[in-house]
Amino acid sequence: MNRFRARLFIPAFFVLLVSAASVRPAIAQQEQAKHIFHRLIPAGDTCASCHKAIYDQWKASPHAANGVECAVCHGDITSLKDFAGTPALSTCGACHTDQVAQLKSDPFMNGKTCVSCHRAHTFVEHKKTPPAGK
Repeated sequence: MNRFRARLFIPAFFVLLVSAASVRPAIAQQEQAKHIFHRLIPAGDTCASCHKAIYDQWKASPHAANGVECAVCHGDITSLKDFAGTPALSTCGACHTDQVAQLKSDPFMNGKTCVSCHRAHTFVEHKKTPPAGK
C-alpha cells in the first residue's frame, strides 16, 4: 500500500510543482499587458484623457496642490519598465522619508505600503492635534 501511495505522490507532486512554476510568469504577463496600451497614447493626450475620475480626485488632493504630477509617482507611462500602476514604497519614500521609515519600523505594517491604508488619489492631510495640556 505504501509503495502505491509513493507512486501516486511523486507524479502528483511533480504536476503541482510545474503548475506553481507556470503561474508566476502568467501573472507577470497579465500585469504587463494592462499597461501596454499606455505606449499608444496619442500626442497631446494626458492621464486625464482616459482616467478622468481619478484625475479629478487627484486634482483635489495635497499632491496636486504641491505640483506632484502623475509621472512623479507612476513613472513614465510610455515605458513599460518605468511605469508603476501602484507605486513602490521607495517611490513614496523619496518625499515622505519619515513616514516610510515609521511604516518600515512597525512590525504590524510588514508587507504593507502607503496605499494599504491611504487611498492613493483621495487622501487628505492628517490634522495634527497638540498633545493634551499644551
